[in-house]
Amino acid sequence: MANENEIVLDHTGFVGHGNTLAAWVTVGIMSVGVIVGVVGFTVGSNAVLIAGIVLVVVGLVAGAVLGRMGHGSGSEQRKHEARNHQG
Repeated sequence: MANENEIVLDHTGFVGHGNTLAAWVTVGIMSVGVIVGVVGFTVGSNAVLIAGIVLVVVGLVAGAVLGRMGHGSGSEQRKHEARNHQG
């Protein structure tokens, strides 16, 4: 007996949850920055802590630049992939 209020989720559509070059580069650089910053904070080295903070900012800037260059989720390439994936 089927429930009329049943919700069926269809996972076949193209989503692309941040699966872009811009997202990977941003997260990668920022992850390294956080690790460097935590090590600097833990050992009490202000220079290493500041280097970690700088890496986090560099990651944000790199992601923004790559996104504007067309490697982000709103790029024409990603829109084309989404259109081709749906049918």
